[in-house]
Amino acid sequence: MIASPTEIEYFIEVYQTRHISKAAIRLGITQPTLTLSLQRLEEKLGVKLFHRTKQGVVSTEQGTLFYKKAHSLIDSWSEIHHDLGQSVETLQGHFKIGCHQSVGAYTLPRFLTSLQETAPGIEINLVHDFSRKITERIVSYDIDLGFVVNPVRHPDLVLRKMGEDRVMFWRARNSPQVPRRIFADVNLVQIQDILGRTHSKEFKDWKLINSHSLELIRTLVLSGQGVGILPERVAKADGADLVPYDSKLPIFEDKIFVAYRKDVLANRAGRELVRLASFVL
Repeated sequence: MIASPTEIEYFIEVYQTRHISKAAIRLGITQPTLTLSLQRLEEKLGVKLFHRTKQGVVSTEQGTLFYKKAHSLIDSWSEIHHDLGQSVETLQGHFKIGCHQSVGAYTLPRFLTSLQETAPGIEINLVHDFSRKITERIVSYDIDLGFVVNPVRHPDLVLRKMGEDRVMFWRARNSPQVPRRIFADVNLVQIQDILGRTHSKEFKDWKLINSHSLELIRTLVLSGQGVGILPERVAKADGADLVPYDSKLPIFEDKIFVAYRKDVLANRAGRELVRLASFVL
C-alpha cells in the first residue's frame, strides 16, 4: 500500500518536533489520531519509524532515511495534484460512504442522482451502521463521509448540518384503536430517551417489541399491528399514511449532519462529494 500525503505530512511534523503531543497541537488534530496515522504508515512501510521515550520520540535509522525522502514525496504528490487539477478529465475517485440504513433511505437517492449527473467518475461503497459507529469510523479513517444523526463532536470531525427530524409515537391513520403493542428499536439513543420519559401508566399492559428495522416497524404500524416509535422522515416515507399517536407523548428532536475529515477536501473529487452531500435534504 502507498503512504498518503497526509500520513507523510504528519510523519514530518513528528520527526521535526520529536514529540507526538506537540506535533498534534501544531497539526490541529488529536494525539490518538496522529498516533493512529503513524501506526498505519509503519504498517505500510513495514518498518519502525520511532522509539518512544519519556522525553518524546526518537527516530529509528529507517525513520531518518524515510525523512530524507519524505519531502521529495510530498513535492511529487503536489505536482501530481496540480496536474490533475488542471486536467479537464471527469472527476474521479473512490470513497466509502456511511449511514444508518433508514437515514440512507431518504438521503442516498437524491445524493446518488446528483453524483451521477455531476461526477459519474466518482465510485463509492456504502457502509451501514448506527450513527455513533459511523462517526467513529470516519475519525479512524475507515469511512470518508457519513450521513449521521446527532453526532458527538470531535476535533478531527467536520460537521455540516443538513436538516432536522422528530422521533415520536405513530399509528396508522385508519386504525385509531390498535393492539396494545409498541414497536421500536431500543438500541437507538432516541428511543431510549423517549421510553425513559414515557410514564408506564400511559401504556399499562402494553407489550414492547424490539426490531432493528425501522422500515419493518413502519410496515407493521401501517397494517394496524400497534404503535411505533419512528423518526418522522421514516414514518412518512413512500407516502405511508401514519399520524402521531398522541401529541402529549414525548418527542425527541433529531439533527442530521454530513460528517467527514478535513483531509477529504484535499482533492477535487472529495470537495465535490461533500458539496453534493450537503444539499441532499
